[in-house]
Amino acid sequence: MTGKFQRYAFLAAILGAMSLIGCGNAEDAKQTETAAVYGASNNGASSEEKKPAKPESAKADANKRPSGSGSFGDNVLSYPDDLQMTMLAYRLTDRAPPLEAWAGEERDVKYADEFTKADKLKAETERLRSIYEATADVGFLQMRLNSQLSQYDSSKGGYYLTAFSPGGSFNFGGKEPVSIQLDNMGDAFFWPMDAEQAQEILALTTRRVSVDAKIRITGTTRRTSGIVIKGDIAEYAIYSERYNDERQLATFSLE
Repeated sequence: MTGKFQRYAFLAAILGAMSLIGCGNAEDAKQTETAAVYGASNNGASSEEKKPAKPESAKADANKRPSGSGSFGDNVLSYPDDLQMTMLAYRLTDRAPPLEAWAGEERDVKYADEFTKADKLKAETERLRSIYEATADVGFLQMRLNSQLSQYDSSKGGYYLTAFSPGGSFNFGGKEPVSIQLDNMGDAFFWPMDAEQAQEILALTTRRVSVDAKIRITGTTRRTSGIVIKGDIAEYAIYSERYNDERQLATFSLE
């Protein structure tokens, strides 16, 4: 009887130990699950860091400046000629210039013999293409303007610069007529100074000056006369030109 009781006691002890082990495993599993959930939100890594990184190509695309009319870059086109302004107008209005057709109109190409015509056409087309490509990401123009000084306005104390007469425009020829209109010309029209300074300026200039202006492109519009590039004067400097002795007389910023 005692042996049987001992066997029962031994089995009960084993079952009790197994129960305790089972409870411990369940508790450990529960704690492990809780730690996993808690650690996912509190291990110092933000939800943004959990997101997969963008591929380099996607990052590059995100940094691209949108193209097309109304999107202007940071590059400056300095002292452009007629052809450069035509190319810029095509760029700003999202049009592809007919480079090969223009190349074929050049005298050296048009009158070339049959042995050299193809090579000359190719070379001229590439020359025009390089001019067009130089207008990429242009958002500013640097221009040199001729101007006259008005009679001294003693009531307001200063001269007027004819280059910035309100309502005026700057016109270019080229393959297609292009003009520039500045919305804030009135802000640069008047050059304030006292009478003594005005006399000194007059002695240096005989009323003829040049204005070097940086223009921010703000938009384009099409008219029957051609493309109009609209902009604002960002800054400008006034120079004398007397006796080919150029001197900077004043600088202004309109930003």
